[in-house]
Amino acid sequence: MMASEIYWLTLTAAFTVLLWLPYAYHRISRAVPKIGFLRLAADPLPGDDPFADEWAHRAYRAHMNAVENLVVFAPLALAVYVTGSGNDVTAAASATYFWARLVHGVFYTVKIPFMRTIAWITGVAACLVLAYQLVV
Repeated sequence: MMASEIYWLTLTAAFTVLLWLPYAYHRISRAVPKIGFLRLAADPLPGDDPFADEWAHRAYRAHMNAVENLVVFAPLALAVYVTGSGNDVTAAASATYFWARLVHGVFYTVKIPFMRTIAWITGVAACLVLAYQLVV
C-alpha cells in the first residue's frame, strides 16, 4: 500500500502537469489559424503575445506557481516517507497541500484574489507542518 504522503505527492504532481492544458489550448487555438503550427512551435519572437486573454495568462501563472511550490512540497513529502516519519498529521498535511493547490489553481485562473491567497497560505502551512514533523 502506498504511503499517504506519496499518494498526495503523486496527485499533486499530476495536477501540476495538467495545469498547462488550459493555457496551451488557448495558445494553440488562437495562434495556429493565424501563424501556423510550425511558427507556433518555434521560439517566440519579441512582441509575440501568447496569451491574448487575461484568463490564459492567469492560468499560465497558476501553473508556474504550482511548479514553484512543488519544489518545496516534494522534498518534504519524500523526506517524511524516506525517514519513516509519516503519521496522521503528515498524511493530513499532504492531503491539505493537494487540495490547497487545486483551489489555488482554479481561483488564480478565474481571478478570485483573496481566496487564492488563502489557498496559497494553506499550502505553505501544510509544508511547514511537514517540516516540523521531520525535525521534532
